[in-house]
Amino acid sequence: MKVWVRRLSLVLFALFWLALILTPTLAFVLARNGQVQIGRTEGRHWRLFLLQEANAEGLGLERGGPVSPPFDAPDGIGCLKTSVVYWMWSGPNGSSGDRLGTSYCQCTDSDGNLADVVPPACMIIK
Repeated sequence: MKVWVRRLSLVLFALFWLALILTPTLAFVLARNGQVQIGRTEGRHWRLFLLQEANAEGLGLERGGPVSPPFDAPDGIGCLKTSVVYWMWSGPNGSSGDRLGTSYCQCTDSDGNLADVVPPACMIIK
C-alpha cells in the first residue's frame, strides 16, 4: 500500500472517530442551551437548534449567508439569504420524521432598518 493512501485513510478514520466521539457533547450542549451557532448572525452562519413547542418537537438547521444587493439599491444596503430546515419527530406534520423547510431574504441599511429591496439571488428561491 502506498504511503499517501495509508496516511489519507488514517486521517479520514481519525476525523470520523472525532465526529463520533463529539456527538454526545453536541447533544448535551443542545439540551442545555437549546442551540449551537457557528458564525455571526449578521453574516455567514450555521445554527442548529431544538424546537420544543407544546404541539411540535424537532430539530432545526438555519444557514445564512450574505448575497449582493440589487444594482439600483442605495449605498449601505446589505442583504442576507437564510434557509431553515426542520426535522420533526412529533407534532401534526412530523410524526414520520418529515423534513420541512423554507428560505427567505432580508435586506437592511447601515442603521439596521429593513430596506424594501429584493436582491436578484432571492428572486429564484425554491
